[in-house]
Amino acid sequence: MDNKEDQREKLIALLSRNPGLHFRAIQRETEMAVGQLEYHLYQLEKNGKISSKRDGRYKRYFVSESTSALEKKIAYHMRNKKSRDIIFRLLRSSHEEAEQLRKKTRLNQKEFDMTANALMDDMILKFEGSEIYIVEPDLVKNAIKKVKTSFLNELAESLIDFLDSE
Repeated sequence: MDNKEDQREKLIALLSRNPGLHFRAIQRETEMAVGQLEYHLYQLEKNGKISSKRDGRYKRYFVSESTSALEKKIAYHMRNKKSRDIIFRLLRSSHEEAEQLRKKTRLNQKEFDMTANALMDDMILKFEGSEIYIVEPDLVKNAIKKVKTSFLNELAESLIDFLDSE
């Protein structure tokens, strides 16, 4: 296997263990030069080995065949503090009045609406009347367990913030 293939296999292995990493995180982990990493990610995406999804200013990367669509969506949202807070609170309480959930997450109305709508678009949340809940909590929990090591530090920080806000 030549050096290009070695580098790409390393990237695929990294993204398999850490779905949803953004460019700079991948660059820190691999210590590749920026141009070299851009080239390999482009080639992998072009060949269908990986996929990406824009997250505000970040582009998050996933291995195409090893991560289900739901797992990609969960990994994507769990890396976003606003989405993560909403998901954690709903996993804890099963359902919540939307306005109460907004207040508990300390989001303004626009931030809450944008975040909740993104979660609903990805079929993770659903509104029923004025209540909001996770569509399939067991699937969400299992997806979180599967990709937990890739964002364990982020989750720990989020959990600490969550507990401090109680």
